Order: sequence, then structure tokens, then C-alpha cells
Amino acid sequence: MMNTKLTPCLVHFALAVATIFVGTQASAQALTLLPTPTGPNDEVTLTIDISQSESFALKPILEANPDLPVFLWTWSPSDPVVGNGNWDNSNDALQLTKQSDLIYTLTFTPSLFYANIGNLYSNGISCLAKLKNGGPFAGFEDYGEAKTEDFNIVVLPKLCEEKMCVFPETRRPDDFVSMTYNNNLDVDLTDIENDEVYLQVKARATDGQYYALAADADVPNTPELRMTPVPDKPGFYRLVILPEEFFEGIVPEGLGILSMICYPLKPGFTYAPDTTPWNGIYYETLVPLLDCE
Repeated sequence: MMNTKLTPCLVHFALAVATIFVGTQASAQALTLLPTPTGPNDEVTLTIDISQSESFALKPILEANPDLPVFLWTWSPSDPVVGNGNWDNSNDALQLTKQSDLIYTLTFTPSLFYANIGNLYSNGISCLAKLKNGGPFAGFEDYGEAKTEDFNIVVLPKLCEEKMCVFPETRRPDDFVSMTYNNNLDVDLTDIENDEVYLQVKARATDGQYYALAADADVPNTPELRMTPVPDKPGFYRLVILPEEFFEGIVPEGLGILSMICYPLKPGFTYAPDTTPWNGIYYETLVPLLDCE
């Protein structure tokens, strides 16, 4: 049975998820992103409905001055590659396109638009809309700055665009970790029979050693390592684990888990010798883990 006691790591994770959820609920009508689910290399359109803004000056300013240009100011998952500009002089590249009264859009590709998309799925997109000069606007000083409140929208990941996808992107040993394998992209392990795919998962502990439930030859005889077919997605398989619980009794007591490596296997299969050792073992997927320090 899973231990339900919340560790400090899990408390921090839960609070972060709750914060994102509350922020998303509050701004769900104000901010939308299409398409969803979203791949990091997809062209997406972010729409801001300023009519849903509940504070600050931008909404009443635009109601009185509908032809003023409006700009995006964003900071998560990171600053944009081109930069936001200055608060009193937004970057012209971030001017939004007016679609109708108080509805504005920007179309971009996340992996090209943001300097770092490492937290795209864990943090979502945070932004606001503002005038080029975000300071108080003449005649509307009592409303404060010429902007909206901060908005956040959760970005749902596509199922898998690589051979092995791991979710969430930022994870700790006491978080559930989902590993999805796309056999359609595999040129080594082919001809899967009866959906019999297994995932070798090894934990690298704080002593630098790797620990596993079974040796490669025994992985197909270890039910805990069998991957589950993803419904309605032929060739996709998934394994979800809680690393600390999964490796309990395997990793020596007193050691932490720094990372994992994983790779798919099937009965009677072995990988060809590695020919590119300078790039690491070609078939292994590295899964870094964070601690609470």
C-alpha cells in the first residue's frame, strides 16, 4: 500500500499544482491556447480576452480607446527570446493582433518563442496584456497601470513526439513519473507481439551506483516492469511509477535517488553494442530527479 504521508517534497509539489490550478481557473475565460494538447514545436495561438479582466486599467482604457495597440508581456516558462522590452516601452515584436473588441491574439511556436521551454508543461504560460507604456494612462490614473492582471494557462502535452517521453518534466523521487514509449519510432526493437513490452528502469543512487529490480535478461519475467498499451494509440506503451516506492528495498537504506535510466525490452531481445560512447549509450533515456535542497 502506498504511504500517504506527505513528505516536504510532495507538499511543495502539491502546493505548486494547487497554485497553477487556482490561477488557471481564475483566468480560464481570459486566456486560451490552441491547439491543445500542445507540442513544443507546434504553431500555437494565444488568445487574451480582455473583457474578462477584473482589475487594473487596460479594460476601461480600451473601451474608451479601442484603436490603441496592445502588447504581450510574458515571463513563464521563461522570458521570450526577443525580450519583453521595458515596462514603459514594450518590444514591438510582442504587439498583439486585434481580432475584435477586447480580443487579442499572438501566434508563435513555443520552442522558438521562449528562451527556455523546460518548464512549459509544469508551469504553463504566464502573461499579461498591456499598453506599450504600462504606466498610468492619462485620464485613467485612478485605475492604476495600463495592464491586466497576471494570467496563467496550463499547457497540456501531446502524448509523445519522441521515442520516449517522460512526464512531468520537473520531478522528484516522491512524485509519480509517467514514461511513455512510442514503438512506432523505434528502429531497434520492432515486431512487438501481444503488446509484450517491458521497461528496464534503473535508479542511480547518491553513492553513484545503479540499482534495478531485475537484470536485463529477467526483465520480461518481471510483471512490475511490463508496460501498458495506451488506449486508442497503437504502438504506444506506458509505465507509471513512484520512484521512492518503486525502488524501496532495492536502493540501500540511507541513499537517495539522483536519476533513473530506462529503455524498452521484449522477450529474447538485446541491443546491439554501442557505437557512439561519447554520446552515452544510445538506447538509454536519462530521467533526472530533483531533491528538496
